[in-house]
Amino acid sequence: MGPWLVWLLSLVAVPTTARAAANAATPDTQSERRWVTHLVVPSERLEDIAARYGVAKTELVRWNKALQTNSWIYAGQKLRIYARRVPPPRQKIRYVVQRGDTWQDIAKKFNVREGDLHYWNRKVPRQFKAGTSLTVYTNPTKPALAERVEGGSEDEPTGGLEMFYARPGGLSLGAPNRGRLQSGVQLPSSDIYTVRDPDIAWGSSHAIEVLVNTIARFRQESGYSGSLIVGAISKRGGGRFRPHRSHQSGRDVDIRLPKIPGAPKGSESPLHIDWVATWYLIKAFADSKEVEYIFLDYPRQRKLYAAARSAGATKAELEKLIQFPAAQNSNNGLVRHAKGHTQHIHVRIKCAKHNTQCSTY
Repeated sequence: MGPWLVWLLSLVAVPTTARAAANAATPDTQSERRWVTHLVVPSERLEDIAARYGVAKTELVRWNKALQTNSWIYAGQKLRIYARRVPPPRQKIRYVVQRGDTWQDIAKKFNVREGDLHYWNRKVPRQFKAGTSLTVYTNPTKPALAERVEGGSEDEPTGGLEMFYARPGGLSLGAPNRGRLQSGVQLPSSDIYTVRDPDIAWGSSHAIEVLVNTIARFRQESGYSGSLIVGAISKRGGGRFRPHRSHQSGRDVDIRLPKIPGAPKGSESPLHIDWVATWYLIKAFADSKEVEYIFLDYPRQRKLYAAARSAGATKAELEKLIQFPAAQNSNNGLVRHAKGHTQHIHVRIKCAKHNTQCSTY
């Protein structure tokens, strides 16, 4: 169990007892399996690919006619797989060596073989220096769910995570651009995100619950282990919050876009954003069913769209979630254009059902 999950369990406000249910993470039923396309990376082996998707090597050969005459695979080759589990896709990134790094450390960080790391960087000397740039084909895996809340049924599982419950009574009053916060709840510190400024990290009970549980789900589904920074939510009592036009009623949350490992500090280049992780973060919010809008600058949506497709999302699914490729002034998708949102997403969480004084614009 990772430290972030230990932290999450420690914040549960109602007593629950967890019980083992590891098999819930990778159900082996026909209804849970789906077809995916895998893009082979340099030095990858059939055995690696089979293990990654929870299938047998013989199945890979059966599903791909090209392998039936020649089992040798090459970088860039596409394989169709009827996957039992679908991990985040492998990505080619440039990693900048940090002081104290070793080849073994870097290989472990990205879940790759040390020999493969050398193969991808044949011109880099064995005794590299801090600042050296390395090519890495990341190998993220989907962490297994280890626990389930007691009382969750087979039909309605809890998804393997204990739920976080915020102190009740924090209410969002009025609209996001003309409202306030009553008995606000401060976002607690944690191992799964960083609170940039606790003084402006106040929200409604409902919004804080949705935020914490969604980030926990994102960490589990994506396997992303980098920093995730939560910025402005609201002031303690809400109200006008310059330079923001909204953020007044404890339902708007700014979250910095996740960066790829080794990204230069302070870089604003889209090349240093982990777009696959960003997609998993947005999908986690969408799956919560508790979000009104997510704002992201339109040109950045192209990168998000491409990452979502590489992660297996269908065009039909993305039509409901991302404004792109429709025009930036269209009334389409959960993710909408907002000028200036290039380094962060702005998430607007829905009013709680019982909060009758909360309103949209």
